[in-house]
Amino acid sequence: MTPYRDYIVKLKSEVIENYSVEEKIWQGATSTVYKCINKYGKGKHGSIVAIKVLHPYRKDPLQIKMFIREGRIQQKLSHENIVRTFSVGKTEDFYFILMEYIRGSNLKVFSQNGIPPFRQLLEMFRDLAYTLSYMHGRKILHNDIKPENIMFDQAAKSLKLTDFGYASTFQKWFNRKFPAGGTEKYMAPERKTGISDTRSDIYSFGMVLDEFLPQNERDEIISSIIHKAIQREPHKRYASFSEMISDMKYYFYNKP
Repeated sequence: MTPYRDYIVKLKSEVIENYSVEEKIWQGATSTVYKCINKYGKGKHGSIVAIKVLHPYRKDPLQIKMFIREGRIQQKLSHENIVRTFSVGKTEDFYFILMEYIRGSNLKVFSQNGIPPFRQLLEMFRDLAYTLSYMHGRKILHNDIKPENIMFDQAAKSLKLTDFGYASTFQKWFNRKFPAGGTEKYMAPERKTGISDTRSDIYSFGMVLDEFLPQNERDEIISSIIHKAIQREPHKRYASFSEMISDMKYYFYNKP
C-alpha cells in the first residue's frame, strides 16, 4: 500500500471521543472531512459528528499551527449559523477538529439542483450577514468567504459558515496584516497585499451575493447593496455588516 492508502485504512479503525470514522464527506488540499458515528449510544455531541483531519504528510509547523488555530477560533464562536466545533486534538498519527455534522451540502453543490425563491434565498443571506456581524463584534475575520465554505443545512433550512482556515483575530477596526491565502475570485483586492479588515469580508460576501442572487430578479435596492459591497477600494464599501443589514432590512420593508 502507498503511505496515503495506509493512512486511510488506519483512520477507518480510529475511535475518537467514542466516535468511529465511517466515510469521507469532503477532501481538500490540506485536510479531509469524515462522518463519524457513535455506535454505542447517543454520544457526548449526538450520534453523528464530523471530523476534519489534517493530512499526516502535512508536517510544516506553520500548516499545523494554522490548522490548530482554525479549530480554536471556531470553538470561540457560538452561533446558529456557524458550524460548531467541539474539540481540537491530536492522535498518535494526526491532528483533528471534531465538529457538528451538517445534513446538507455546500452552497456550490446545493445550487446545482436549483435555488430557493429569491426572497427566501435573500433571507438566508441576510441571516448570514448577521452571523458575520456577530463574528466581527468578537474581533474575528473569516478571510475566506466563498460558496464552498457556506453550508446549506437541510434540517434548519439555513446557511452555516464553516472552514476557518484563514480566519484571524484582530484588535482594531482598521487595516491589519494577515496571510493573503484564500480564493482569488472572492478575495478582496487589498488581501493580495496582506492587508485585511472587516470590509474585506464584506467584499467576499458581496461577491457571493452577486453570484447567487439572479440578475433578473434584483431591484434597485439589491443591485445597490451588491454594487457597494464589491467596490475595489475598501473605503467605498460598507464600513460594517450592520450598515449592510440596514439596507437589506429596507428591501424587506419595501417588498411585502
